Amino acid sequence: MSDDDGSDGAAQRPDDRDMASTRLKTTKTSGTSQAERLQASSLQRREQQKESLRGAILAAAGELFLEQGYEAFSMRQVAERIGYSATTIYRYYEDKDDLLFAIVHEGFTEFQRALVAAAESTADPIGRIEALGAAYVRFGMQNPVHYRLMFMQRFDFVFDQRKERQQPMIGSFDVLRRAVASAMDAGVVQRGDVELHSQVVWALVHGITSLGLADRGRFTADDVDRTLEIAMKMMVQGLRP
Repeated sequence: MSDDDGSDGAAQRPDDRDMASTRLKTTKTSGTSQAERLQASSLQRREQQKESLRGAILAAAGELFLEQGYEAFSMRQVAERIGYSATTIYRYYEDKDDLLFAIVHEGFTEFQRALVAAAESTADPIGRIEALGAAYVRFGMQNPVHYRLMFMQRFDFVFDQRKERQQPMIGSFDVLRRAVASAMDAGVVQRGDVELHSQVVWALVHGITSLGLADRGRFTADDVDRTLEIAMKMMVQGLRP
């Protein structure tokens, strides 16, 4: 009886050690996993802070550029407006041209996204051109800082390439060109130079947007909508074969 008890006790001790070892390994594994999670969380928080600061820099720079103009605009003014040192701004952007280019690039990225969504909203060739016109004007009215920099004050950035960045500037125009070409292929728009026809559409919506931004008191949002509606009908009639 006693031998059996002793044998049972000897058999249990290795299991106890195995369980203790397992608990130790689990604790170590759990500790490492927690440390990794904390590190990942910290990294994510820093990246969010960087993006938040980058956004604040771009917003302040856009406002100052419109207020001061190119010559008076400076990185120091941007830093003062957001409460940082100029050195901080230079960590993100090389000079004021690089900073303004970033604003234009950001604007064209959103602009292209809006145009693509409009183009994909309908399968009707004429309806697609009309949807693109409405999306164009809506973007300009809702994003006056970006629009003025993109199309009215630093249009030279459209053809500028920096640091091998993608160019949504050119890509956004391609959306309109494809829509015009598609309408020609469908026979609902007269055959002709796709580039020239696209520029006619662009000139029309740019003119309406510019008027809306020039004097919002006299040219209200309702005025913009009504003008666009009439202008698009006249344009479509003129483009039909």
